[in-house]
Amino acid sequence: MKRVAAVAIAFMLLAAACLKTPSPPGPPPKQPIKGKLPTEVVDEVWRLATQGELLTPDGWRRACGFFSSPTPFPGNKVILVMSNDWGPAFQVGSRDDAAEVDLGYFALGKIDSALRYADTPQTGHEMVKTAFAYHLVPIPSYLEMMGPDGKTLVEKRPVGYREWQIQGAPDPSVTWTTVNTAIRYVLEKREQATDPTLRKNADQTLIKLLQMN
Repeated sequence: MKRVAAVAIAFMLLAAACLKTPSPPGPPPKQPIKGKLPTEVVDEVWRLATQGELLTPDGWRRACGFFSSPTPFPGNKVILVMSNDWGPAFQVGSRDDAAEVDLGYFALGKIDSALRYADTPQTGHEMVKTAFAYHLVPIPSYLEMMGPDGKTLVEKRPVGYREWQIQGAPDPSVTWTTVNTAIRYVLEKREQATDPTLRKNADQTLIKLLQMN
């Protein structure tokens, strides 16, 4: 009888110990990744640049939505001019939570706020595209509801999946676009200018840009 009672007590103590020390829960399941592929995210940023969107505050803000660290619009103090022939973006590596994407382009020159154009210094490799590497990570996606002005955020709710985003921030000191759009930009600024020096700079810049078109 004493032996049975001892076994019963031991079983009760073991059961109580199991109740007090439950096994730790496993990690929560990862949200699925939807939306644009990593290469499509990079291509979209460059399409915005090709359309001249990065030369405006609203366009810059839209482009920053593809980066993890948005930056304020830098203005057009320096505009980098890239070749019309760019890309396409191609993926060079990926894991579950990271992707590497390269995009090739030719850096041609830059335009300053006085509409003066300066060529990119020669390196001897001008026939080979420069490959820019982007690192992308998936982040939770949200549905954003804007106010009547289209700019004020009034509600932000998670949608249950993740989207690819470029890690880091666009260069906060310069904007960039391609040759065709740079031509349109300089033409518009020339028409708006009343300063003869500014108009002369624009004429000289247009001559150079048209030779690249």
